[in-house]
Amino acid sequence: MIPLPQLFNVATYFVDRNILEGRGQNIAVECGEERVTYEQLFERTNRAGNALRNLGVRAQERVLLLLLDTPEFLYSFFGAIKIGAVAIPVNTQAKPRDYEYILNDSLARVSIVSESLLPQLQAIPRQNLPHLREIVVVGAS
Repeated sequence: MIPLPQLFNVATYFVDRNILEGRGQNIAVECGEERVTYEQLFERTNRAGNALRNLGVRAQERVLLLLLDTPEFLYSFFGAIKIGAVAIPVNTQAKPRDYEYILNDSLARVSIVSESLLPQLQAIPRQNLPHLREIVVVGAS
């Protein structure tokens, strides 16, 4: 039987470990024409985690991720996990009523959303989202 470690963080395992093992300049993510090295993934993951901390996200709190399949999804996902938060990736094809349910059921105070998907959250009346405090928009603008 393999013993379980006392502490395990999947972000540390999949991101930080590659830096420690000398693979910082290797490509970690390819998305269209964009190439992201492990070093860039590490830096951007930390930046996302620190941004969530600055918004008041604490360990065990939920962060809803309504993001397209881009490197920003990984930065946000691993960034949330790295600070001990719970990342909740959701289907980008769902409807506003589905997002409303998930946001309220999870008690997520922060959502990170791709700019093109923002109208899906904006379609939910604000008074129907009593727990949501911040929406972080990822996009060109």
